[in-house]
Amino acid sequence: MIKVVKSTLMALALIGFTGCVSTSDIQVDSTQSDKVDLKGYKTYQFIEGSGIAKDTSKKTLRKSESISAEIEEMINEELAKKGKVPVSKDPDFFVAYLGGADHEAVKKRLDKHGKEVIEKSPEAALVLMLVDADSGAIIWMSTAEGELKNSTPEERKKRIKFTIEKMLQGV
Repeated sequence: MIKVVKSTLMALALIGFTGCVSTSDIQVDSTQSDKVDLKGYKTYQFIEGSGIAKDTSKKTLRKSESISAEIEEMINEELAKKGKVPVSKDPDFFVAYLGGADHEAVKKRLDKHGKEVIEKSPEAALVLMLVDADSGAIIWMSTAEGELKNSTPEERKKRIKFTIEKMLQGV
């Protein structure tokens, strides 16, 4: 089951989050199983292998440990606000996430003369899933994507925090 979740996350996530303090470009979509009441889920554990990819241009993705630790801390904070508690064994649900950055992404735009111009437009994305520990079914999932811009570590942290908060609103 964990291999299926990891494969799904790898397929869905091509990119991760950084950028300026502005959050208007961040788009978040979430969905939940109709058959599940998330209020009944109290304890959780992160799925091993979740994290932010260091370099998506390579065949084997390596985890960026510092950003991944930051994101896990933010997820823990948000889930704690909702009465969820991390445990080391026998959780009610698993938390899986994966993200990365595509530094080579491009977009089309019109210049001042109406001519189409292609320019680099680095992007980032994050996928977050909650998985029932007993059945292995995905009970909730959220995706986020946005622009990747040069920014200070503080600005990047604020964007990530905004994204995690928005992603976990309905949990």
